[in-house]
Amino acid sequence: MRNKKNIIILHTDQQRYDSLGCNGNQSARTENIDSLAKEGCNFSRHIATNTACMPSRASLLTGLYVPGHKVSSNGIPLWRRDNGAKDQNNVISRELFGVDVQDKIPTMADIFGKNGYHTALFGKIHVNPHLADESYEFYESYSTWQKEETVTNLDSFYGFQTKKVILGHGEQPCGYNRGHYGRWLQEKYPDIAKQTKPGPDINTRKGSLKDDIYLSKLPSELHNSMWLADEVCHYLEENKDSEQPTFMFIGYPDPHHPFTPPEDIASEFLDIPLPEFAKLADLKGEKPKAVEETIKKYNTSKEDIALAYRYTQASIKLIDKSVGKILDKLKSLDLYDDTIIVYTSDHGDFLGDLDMVCKYDTAFNNLVHVPFIIKPSKASQLPPSWDYPMSNADVLPTLMAMTGLDLAKEEQLQGINILDERKAKTNQPMVTCYTARHANRNITLYNERYRYTYYLDTGEEELYDHTEDIKELRNLATDKPSKEIKELCAKLKADLFAKHIASDSCVYNHYGLW
Repeated sequence: MRNKKNIIILHTDQQRYDSLGCNGNQSARTENIDSLAKEGCNFSRHIATNTACMPSRASLLTGLYVPGHKVSSNGIPLWRRDNGAKDQNNVISRELFGVDVQDKIPTMADIFGKNGYHTALFGKIHVNPHLADESYEFYESYSTWQKEETVTNLDSFYGFQTKKVILGHGEQPCGYNRGHYGRWLQEKYPDIAKQTKPGPDINTRKGSLKDDIYLSKLPSELHNSMWLADEVCHYLEENKDSEQPTFMFIGYPDPHHPFTPPEDIASEFLDIPLPEFAKLADLKGEKPKAVEETIKKYNTSKEDIALAYRYTQASIKLIDKSVGKILDKLKSLDLYDDTIIVYTSDHGDFLGDLDMVCKYDTAFNNLVHVPFIIKPSKASQLPPSWDYPMSNADVLPTLMAMTGLDLAKEEQLQGINILDERKAKTNQPMVTCYTARHANRNITLYNERYRYTYYLDTGEEELYDHTEDIKELRNLATDKPSKEIKELCAKLKADLFAKHIASDSCVYNHYGLW
């Protein structure tokens, strides 16, 4: 029996909190994920630090808020130089400050790796920009994966000693230059691969959203969700007798658009009822201009909304099937009781609310409220649910505490151990949406009841009471606000700026000091 517990993070892309059966979705087919919630703790107010993939994932991996790790938008790599900073700048730094130049932000894999864990990555992690020119030599870029030798690269990647990656979403991962899965599909099943639409090396298709909503001819057993399960099961089988515990990140590209589930898995979802979406006609109080622009930009036909919703639920069903295969393998190898399992996502999707689909850089609750479940090892006990607000910046400190690692040794951490109830009671997760643009910069603060957002460029505000308005139909900050509401906005604004300033770090901004 290992002294330390294995850790597995099951991480999806663009999955809303309300997409799971355990979170109230009557149409969901998620019995395996729901079983994790039943056996562990289901967190009802888990908030992503950003509405886009890379910033949110950077927070999960580092325990830092966006101002701390500086990945404010997709396309900005998580800081890493990995040469030990053995250069002249260290001499200057030591003379002035008594410390070395920081050459990387420590990740979960770095921290658990140095504490005796073998670290393994399977699937999408997205800490490098996929569209980077080959001159950058980013491991996760499409240009790097054009090279034949990339598949045999055994170098550690952000602390992960074992790695099998997937790049893209929908059918994009089926391309030759889209990571290990794309290479595998192209080489093992070339005739089937020819029926897919990986598309050019761009982030999203040009044209109608309809181009991104279709049923895939790819059999579900060859889909990347099931390939991930097969790769993970193979790894578990090979390492079943190891005395070294494993820290594993499993990144599912789905259910992120393009919405392209396999036909065979989608058939049972084509007629499921649609939920009661938030309606434009029910809005009260003015929305910030940036929010109004977002609503117009992402307005989608009811036909496309219905398909996107149903195809999303089909993709989640396939993820659940994959999760079930991994859980069965853990149980058959007598590893399940000795493994901490986390299920979560990086951000959500409008998916029909206010007649919209997909996401943008504005902090709607349906974009930042995501699932978070912890199934502990058998030796530990957690409450069945946890309602204190938390962020994905809190995940690393929480896992460290659960496994007995010393949080004080990682002084850069900004998140908290959310299972420390004393700290959890005052925790206020922050969402920072800056992207690469100068306009539309907004910062959000959550507490146990409210979501407050401030737009830096215009001074506009949003305030929603989630105890009675989870769909965020009434902006209390602009709908004839009372004196009490104005005072609450002022307090939350002050708290927001205090947290943002406290989280801002310049340590990882530079290659050197001068």
